[in-house]
Amino acid sequence: MVVLSALLLWVVGVQDAEPAAPPPAEPFAPFASPAEESWFSLSPDGNTAVYGSHNADWGEHRVMMRRRLDRGWSDPQPVAIDGAPWPVEMRAMRFSPNGDQVVFSSAPLPGEARDDWDLWIAYWADGRLVAPWRLPEPVNSSAHDFHASLAANGTVYFASRRRGGEGGSDLYRAIPDMSVGWRVERLRTLSTAQSEADIWIAPDESLAILARTDGADGFGGDDLYLAERRGEVWSEPVNLGAVINTPGYEYGAHGDLERGVLWFTSFREGSYSIYTTLMPGDESASEVSD
Repeated sequence: MVVLSALLLWVVGVQDAEPAAPPPAEPFAPFASPAEESWFSLSPDGNTAVYGSHNADWGEHRVMMRRRLDRGWSDPQPVAIDGAPWPVEMRAMRFSPNGDQVVFSSAPLPGEARDDWDLWIAYWADGRLVAPWRLPEPVNSSAHDFHASLAANGTVYFASRRRGGEGGSDLYRAIPDMSVGWRVERLRTLSTAQSEADIWIAPDESLAILARTDGADGFGGDDLYLAERRGEVWSEPVNLGAVINTPGYEYGAHGDLERGVLWFTSFREGSYSIYTTLMPGDESASEVSD
């Protein structure tokens, strides 16, 4: 497990080893603002970013979009789907690995007699989001299902508060299956009696970065952890350490393995902001500061 071994050096070091000190996480300068911002996701071509905007009480969620232009990044604008604003709160939008879809979490639509959030997918076509569809049961349930990430093969990794879990929220994956529709599995190694309420998955499902609340080895609040998968076996998640985690809240990871860059949300300076650093174990990240 090369990445996990590099991570262990990166976080804690080992006897007789002198790993290079990881750079401190910093606010992602192009998106630094007084607004409350969460869940940054960059399109594979690097030219479009979506991210969450909400109030200081972590309500009134919506998703914003910015495009990379010759002069820098465009001004933020609310995401429109099929040419219209989404009618209710939405958050945690992430691009698929090939950039032709996004997955996001939505509050109930107007007129629906329910109070749980569900997972939706929309297509990304010619710079627009179109044809949204709510994922069916058993992916969505009568409980909150949210904060998802898409693998290259269409598998959906997500958090849920459905019955049968161990903590407040547990982590699951939904595998598309032509014979039965969807097969949903609880990720036992990644879920604990605490709460795991967000997950980013690498395109090939080899790595996951998850958010865990008040872990025994945590710094307080939500911390980011990394786990590696070999075959069908996941490693125990490893806390990403003080370079990334604080006594506040860290969640909303988005990794770019080609550029070697990690973006995440942090509440460390009195507001929710987008931060960036190297992907764990990567000492040769590309510059993504403009």
